[in-house]
Amino acid sequence: MKIALRFLSQIISAVLSPVVLPVLTYCTFLDLDPTLDTRQKLLFGGITCLCSSLIVSGFVVYLAATKQVGSVELDLREERRKPFLVGLVSYSVGFIALYKLNAPPIVVWLMFSSLTTTLVMQLITRWWKVSIHATGISGTLAAWAFHFGAVVYPWFVLVPIVGAARVILHKHTTAQVIVGSLLGALFTAVQLWYFVR
Repeated sequence: MKIALRFLSQIISAVLSPVVLPVLTYCTFLDLDPTLDTRQKLLFGGITCLCSSLIVSGFVVYLAATKQVGSVELDLREERRKPFLVGLVSYSVGFIALYKLNAPPIVVWLMFSSLTTTLVMQLITRWWKVSIHATGISGTLAAWAFHFGAVVYPWFVLVPIVGAARVILHKHTTAQVIVGSLLGALFTAVQLWYFVR
């Protein structure tokens, strides 16, 4: 039972990871936008996928391959400093590019929200290890709820599921998961409401 629970937690962590969720979210928002042509969808999709996921995850893989970190999971709080810095630069470039190219506001300001949330997480991580997975799933669902409405609300059950998976795998404490969840949801919701409404 314990092995099965850990295996399930690993699957949940991989499928609902901070690497997968941004790609899924941006591509869905862009694909369902009737005001964009195919060229714009591909352009904005490329920018968002590159700046929200591929650059940072590629950098983490490089760090792991060169033994600068223990694993791509970044289990030690101290290992997160460089990836967070790369993330801040990547999100900044993505935000500026999307803003200048007149991408849909939901996409532009979601990128900005990712930037500011990452900045706060970097500051917290100097003293404490907040769950990136919990922040990612709650922020993602807040963005989907803002964009698509109440139909998304039942999916918030994924927040405690992801949080429990991280605790079961001994990657985080319950408190780190709760703080990450609140951070992701509140920062995303407030900023999208302010900039996009």
